Amino acid sequence: MYLNQTRNQFYWLLDGIKGSKIKNHFTEIKLCLDHPQCQEAKRIKKRNVKRVLRHAVKTTSFYSNIKNSESIKDFPVIRKTDIQNNFEAFQSSKFLESDNYKVSTSGSTGVPFFLFQNKKKRNRNHADVIYFCERCDYNIGDRLYELEVWREYNQKSKLKSTLQNVVQFDISKLTNERIEALIELLKNDNQPNKILLGFVSAFELISKYLEKHNIYLDDLNINSAIANSEYLNPYTKNTLGKHLNTTVLSRYSSEEVGIIAHQTIDSPNSFIINHASYHVELLSLENDEPVAPGEFGRIVVTDLFNYAMPIIRYDTGDIAKYILDDNGVMGFEEIEGRKMDLIFDTNGNIISSFVVYTKFYNYYHLLKQYQFIQQGEKNYEVKLNLKTESFDFENELIESIKSEFGEDAKIIVTYVDEIPPLASGKRRKVVNNYKKPQ
Repeated sequence: MYLNQTRNQFYWLLDGIKGSKIKNHFTEIKLCLDHPQCQEAKRIKKRNVKRVLRHAVKTTSFYSNIKNSESIKDFPVIRKTDIQNNFEAFQSSKFLESDNYKVSTSGSTGVPFFLFQNKKKRNRNHADVIYFCERCDYNIGDRLYELEVWREYNQKSKLKSTLQNVVQFDISKLTNERIEALIELLKNDNQPNKILLGFVSAFELISKYLEKHNIYLDDLNINSAIANSEYLNPYTKNTLGKHLNTTVLSRYSSEEVGIIAHQTIDSPNSFIINHASYHVELLSLENDEPVAPGEFGRIVVTDLFNYAMPIIRYDTGDIAKYILDDNGVMGFEEIEGRKMDLIFDTNGNIISSFVVYTKFYNYYHLLKQYQFIQQGEKNYEVKLNLKTESFDFENELIESIKSEFGEDAKIIVTYVDEIPPLASGKRRKVVNNYKKPQ
């Protein structure tokens, strides 16, 4: 307990030495989200919107032709492919020589994509995470279990994990044995406050295991479980919460933007929108007009803090319904999107769909699109839509996939000019045409 408090104090001490950059963001976020209707919160939001719009018009060629930069409605709604096809046009001339951060994402669409974020944007993202974690009953220094596909590019060192009190639990192959190992870890962890953070698909498998074996763990001191990256279905939310005696909450975020909306302990069934860091619109599926409460609309986000690559009115590809709280502030009642097929290795073990992401990560600069398809028990197809004339890493890619799916896997690579979208407009990154019998 005292060690965790020391971790917390040390974190904020280091931030203070560096100029309280994260603390200042946190204070502003807390004001704007705890008191959204106060005059100061409204003033801050209006200022942040005006600043990023003016910056985009003055420093990027993509937005340079917009005459009235005061109104967000004068800006076009953009999609991932717009940024991909006009990458340099979105880059701010003022940040070309800055020490920016590169973030990569593919989501469920199979469209490789990356952009740059400036340091202030990164600090804002950290502050957003801290704020929403606190509203999920977690404080810096508490024990955090991260259920993730851990690889060399994203894994923390043992020292950093210890200092941050993080347990990195790999869910690449979440077999019964791995689930049992996680349960034992949680049982033997005597820390008083802890939370779980992981993919919905992992939480769903854990829920099914706990229910099948009638396991109820009431005294693990899990304050909450935060599900990210995928749609949180009611079964997983209710079943995992019941068997672990905790509250399961959904985080709506993306690598290219950050936390857009979040369920919290005091709002477990609806999403609080992060109005402090983003301007969020819900637009019609047919046109760019706002929808009414209770209607499904496209989630369109303006990032108020990424000055390296201003992202104005970005269509995330997901849809939602919105509600108004007692203060007239918009929140999400329901979010749909990011649901991927289950896939299996050659021995029939379920493989996390996010393992596929790691296989293509090094080749994003060469690809327009990709798709991974399980065609049979041991048969897999990779579809590649190239940016280049040829792809010299086919054998390397095949061997990398075999290392996860089995050396007896039969893998073919097909080169295509286009991977057609679904009726919704989204492209599936992972497809299972085999559908292993249950």
